Amino acid sequence: MYLRMNATILGCLWDVTDRDIDGLTFFLLEQLKAGASLGEALRHGRDLCKLKCLNGAAPVIYGLPVRAR
Repeated sequence: MYLRMNATILGCLWDVTDRDIDGLTFFLLEQLKAGASLGEALRHGRDLCKLKCLNGAAPVIYGLPVRAR
């Protein structure tokens, strides 16, 4: 996922199931639209995955999460 907000990239370290990553992506987009930071949204979104320790741990944020207030 690449959003032009800042210099960060969200990626997965390994393959994940489509249902878990689809739900996580939908949740992240809704949270970002509501004003949450990418890190906060990912932290809360990991709990939505069925396999929390496998699929929930795969998404990571690369880069410098900068947020202007």
